[in-house]
Amino acid sequence: MGVLYPTLVSDNHQVDAIHVTQLERDTVLVCLDQNVKIVNLQGRLKSNKKLASELSFDFCIGAVVCLQDSVLAFWKHGMQGKSFKSNEVTQEISDLSRVFRLLGSDRVVVLESRPTDNPTALSNLYILAGHENSY
Repeated sequence: MGVLYPTLVSDNHQVDAIHVTQLERDTVLVCLDQNVKIVNLQGRLKSNKKLASELSFDFCIGAVVCLQDSVLAFWKHGMQGKSFKSNEVTQEISDLSRVFRLLGSDRVVVLESRPTDNPTALSNLYILAGHENSY
């Protein structure tokens, strides 16, 4: 059975959440299309001078992994990590000749890639070192 994510109403239009993770007792990370938002339990952006309440990406996010101080956002041709503290890119993988897919992130982050022009080809598996899912 699949996981059901909520549908949010923002600015009078409906938006489907891609990923939702509870970060603290009263704080939730919500991933929507090209944005990751840190919100309170009422759905309002959580204002915190030390941490960004919204991170924007230049691609449609397919999956996210929350780390202690950053978030990894995965898309068809790669991944980009951004810091919660500075909103700066901490790491990036981008290769239009490959299609990437997040396979797992329970203890370690595992990524699969295949050639874009041959999706049935044998895949490569990558373990992203130094990352452990915090949430």
